[in-house]
Amino acid sequence: MEKENNQQLIDIIDLKDSSLSLDDIALIANDDEVRKRYENKYGSHLYAKILLLLTHESYGQDEAKSLWKKIMCHLNDLNHKLGRNVGISVATLDYLSNIRNKLSTPVIIEEDKSIFVSKTTTKDELTGLYLKTVFDVVLKQHIEETNRDNTPLSLLIIDIDDFKSINDTYGHLTGDHVLSNIGLSISDCARKMDFPARYGGEEFAVIMPGADTAQAFKAAERIRKIISQLKFIEFNVTVSIGVSQANRKVDTPDKLIHAADTALYEAKNKGKNCVVIAEQHNNGEIPVRHS
Repeated sequence: MEKENNQQLIDIIDLKDSSLSLDDIALIANDDEVRKRYENKYGSHLYAKILLLLTHESYGQDEAKSLWKKIMCHLNDLNHKLGRNVGISVATLDYLSNIRNKLSTPVIIEEDKSIFVSKTTTKDELTGLYLKTVFDVVLKQHIEETNRDNTPLSLLIIDIDDFKSINDTYGHLTGDHVLSNIGLSISDCARKMDFPARYGGEEFAVIMPGADTAQAFKAAERIRKIISQLKFIEFNVTVSIGVSQANRKVDTPDKLIHAADTALYEAKNKGKNCVVIAEQHNNGEIPVRHS
């Protein structure tokens, strides 16, 4: 059940950020060359993504691929019987509703996509960044990909310096204003492939696929500097940032987070408002490199 929930969450996130449109799906249904190109782009997630876009329902990858083949046969049958192209949306909803009885409340995505997405909570309302629950699922997915493909993966954990004193001195509304602005700054600094999240009360995280520690450090420094330049009425804000990178020793989400947390703790000890990189040595210890 947990695996199914995680996959559904990944599918919903993909829907929000997807460049796949209904026109694309129609081309995929009608042109084998186009279908192959999209299979190369999206891999095993393609058909689950298509069905989510068409039906609002989440299916596993194998089930989605099997259903797609049957839907395509149904589309051809409908086109032949009716003497016209009924379209992939109609064929999908008709097959799943009337033949397979898999849709209890069928809807057409063109009409209700914005409502569906808005009701699916994946982002923190205050900061605009992804929620911790979403972060956990996505980090696990990226760790698995890194372990399989031996690609770089870095993580930033960002903590606002002395945030409690801001709340105590200026009140929680001002604290919320600070959180909102910092969330926006982190989002603006993130690359398109990065995944910024609100990790805790005043903590944030950025998953950086394809980035080694050198690239992650530059990104962290950019975030740190931009935040330090934010202007509030009576004060400025700084952040401390810990950076870690996945490798053969740091091969689980917990280990990657622990390494970044260790570096963050050292950044606080150094006087705050700085970036520290964690390095994994062969003995399994996690020392830090000051930068």
